[in-house]
Amino acid sequence: MIIRFYLFVSLLQAAFSYQTYPNPDWLVSTISHSANVSTTSRGNLIIQNSLITREFSIKPDFTTVDYYSFDKEASILRALGPEAVISLDGITYFVGHLNTSTITRGYLNRTELREKATYDVKAFHFSAYRITKPEEPFPYKPKRGAPEDIVWPPAGVRLEVDFKAPNSAPDPHKGVLITISYELYDGVPILSKKMRAKTLSEEAESVNFSLLSLEFLAVNSPWASRNWHVDTQYGRNGYGWMHVETDWAHGTQVVWSDDPSQPSMPGSFMPTLNVSFSPPAFALKLDKEGFESFSVRQLVHASDDDERIGLSKRRMLRLLAPHTQENPIFFHMVDSKSVAVRSLIDQMAEVGFEMLLYSFGSGFDLESEDPAYIKSIAEDIAYAHAKGIEVGGYDLIALSRRTIPKYMALDETGNSTDSTCFASEWYDVLLEKMISFMDKTGLSAVETDGPYGGYSCSSKNHKYHRNNQDSVYRQQKKQGEMYRLLRRRTVYINQPDNYFYDGGSKTGMGYNENQYSLPRWQDISISRQTVFDNTFLKTPTVGWMHVPLVQYHGGGAAAIFEPLTQHSLEYKWALEQYLGAGVAACYRGYRLFDSNTTKRIVKETVDFYKTYRQLLISDIIHVRRPDMQSIDAYLHVNPKLKDKALLMAFNPTESRLRTTMTIPLYYTGLTKSCIVSERGGKSCEIFLSRDYTIRLDIELNAYSITWYVIN
Repeated sequence: MIIRFYLFVSLLQAAFSYQTYPNPDWLVSTISHSANVSTTSRGNLIIQNSLITREFSIKPDFTTVDYYSFDKEASILRALGPEAVISLDGITYFVGHLNTSTITRGYLNRTELREKATYDVKAFHFSAYRITKPEEPFPYKPKRGAPEDIVWPPAGVRLEVDFKAPNSAPDPHKGVLITISYELYDGVPILSKKMRAKTLSEEAESVNFSLLSLEFLAVNSPWASRNWHVDTQYGRNGYGWMHVETDWAHGTQVVWSDDPSQPSMPGSFMPTLNVSFSPPAFALKLDKEGFESFSVRQLVHASDDDERIGLSKRRMLRLLAPHTQENPIFFHMVDSKSVAVRSLIDQMAEVGFEMLLYSFGSGFDLESEDPAYIKSIAEDIAYAHAKGIEVGGYDLIALSRRTIPKYMALDETGNSTDSTCFASEWYDVLLEKMISFMDKTGLSAVETDGPYGGYSCSSKNHKYHRNNQDSVYRQQKKQGEMYRLLRRRTVYINQPDNYFYDGGSKTGMGYNENQYSLPRWQDISISRQTVFDNTFLKTPTVGWMHVPLVQYHGGGAAAIFEPLTQHSLEYKWALEQYLGAGVAACYRGYRLFDSNTTKRIVKETVDFYKTYRQLLISDIIHVRRPDMQSIDAYLHVNPKLKDKALLMAFNPTESRLRTTMTIPLYYTGLTKSCIVSERGGKSCEIFLSRDYTIRLDIELNAYSITWYVIN
């Protein structure tokens, strides 16, 4: 009777007593209500921030009984499930669970839950909880042009919940403590979830542990991914109102699938979310270190509008990886000889470039232990520092990197692959060389090509993993550990992979490398499309592009920008379209200018970028995609700044063009009118339409670019 009473109280009433808030739009205004954890009158725990709420029962056991969006005024949850699923020595356990196997799963019938849900005696049971602040994976203070008002770690609340093994579990399993943490942040509908396992006894240190599911949610169909399921008879089932990802670059998966019980309710749509490690499942010895999972991030943006979804994703990246907002203007140097390097440094100082990277193929060796070489590089870096310029360098570290046989990753047959194992002693060797070189030279940036790429290793003799089963997990952990160490040293990190949540700064914007072998105008045109398309998902500062001043892959004289004066128009376009997008490009060559004309082009563009830097690195609203047949445009917006928006407009045709373009200003925060000026010239007031747009007349000469500031 006691169990039934608690079920009645905690399940039947869960969705009917949330306090609602008259929130402004969280993508435009600051939300005043802070994230918090509270206990309800019915004894449940609620973690909420006025945008979303997740509610947990405690008695008779811990489980999610509601997940609610205040934006949609609707529950995300369709049915109950475990908080996680683990395996200990081959025995599967639910963590935090109520038996609901006899209950319909097509929709959440709380009366049926009250009558039929039962306590699961075989699950890991609730033990205790703690309320604290969000974790700080590494310290961070804004630099290199990042906004000064960054809050780190993000403001919010963290709920940690402990679970202990059931009475029926073997004794070694009773020595395993599972802790699941939930983090909710102020002013954004974002929830993070993570698991740790630790041993409480010596017996438990020999337990083989597997995480089978970190998040298992049965959701109502609008919240499922658009890619979940398309039924040709009934149409699209998933609206994509919730975005789910993990903080690992490799080794995890977010899977949307049909609920196995769906056939029991014909005509129903029953999507299920399962976030786990990528198969095959692996087992770890818990030992004294225990286990720490990846984090799963749930962004409840409650929208099917592509622009709004993109804005939401970019807000999450800025919030949880704020260092990605650093935006140095850098140059890829192809010649590491001192005379050439110092000549380039002089040019960089004259026009305002901020960072030199020794490029691949330049002869630079980040792993060198030669005292004479290190001394020479240190002197050149000191020369750069005296002119206010940072220096970094390229290194190929794991993927496609061949080292001595004992460090190489092995395939399932025991044969060497073409990549090193990042959980071998190679990790120690590489890290020691890198840190030593940085300490002795003053190097403050790295471009780590070929970071760990998700491959396994079957070696049984490597230092940081046991065998093929745990090799992906261990290699991913070591790569993240390396980047976090570099981030603690404030090193700027370029890496061709999504290691942002581990401290990485920038990856490729999303291009095909062969596009930089196209003739210059084709390259410029395709690359502007690349920036337009990929900034739906990426902030401008997180993706690089490429300007092949000298040959990159191929294409010969038609592709390269050297001699710069001969191709000054194309060079001007490349500089303006990238810096005008807030996107760093790898200007790869040996000089920045070869005449007063090209020097003026570079300096004017850099000055423009630095004048409007905070606006240019802000979000892009996609106005008109480049098709090379008309004027195209994108709009930077930031409601926090005095200048609310900056429109970049391009005429890539050989004719003078005029158009009247609709400019969407909703995300600027402007509501009635705005002041518009072209290139800092004469301004005019324009009143906004009811849909927060203005109509702007734009006239451009052939092959020309302009920009408008809106405030």
